[in-house]
Amino acid sequence: YILLTAEFVATTQVLVYIGAVMVLFLFGIMLTKAPLGNAMEMTGAQWPIAAAVSVLLGGVTVCSLMAHFGSDRLVTDGPIFRTADVSDEVFSTYIIPFEAISVLLLAALIGAIVLARKD
Repeated sequence: YILLTAEFVATTQVLVYIGAVMVLFLFGIMLTKAPLGNAMEMTGAQWPIAAAVSVLLGGVTVCSLMAHFGSDRLVTDGPIFRTADVSDEVFSTYIIPFEAISVLLLAALIGAIVLARKD
């Protein structure tokens, strides 16, 4: 989306995915019956291996991105999109799908609360 000069959509997508991952973690914590306390030993003795693998994967990712996109330039003469135009489209042309998704998300939220609450 950044390469298509749609910064608003890119930022919104990042924020939505961050929220979705947080909700996924919360559901996983709330809905599993994990034992509390010292159920297993957590010594952290494998952190050097984890650090090495992380650095290796980061290097592979950077090298791969540079090999594919390193010499490309951003298009600067493309169409300019305004956030107001996006909101006009969402709240006029696509109002019915927007409201349908909001009702679906509300139903999912209510269902998650019903499943997670203690009786």
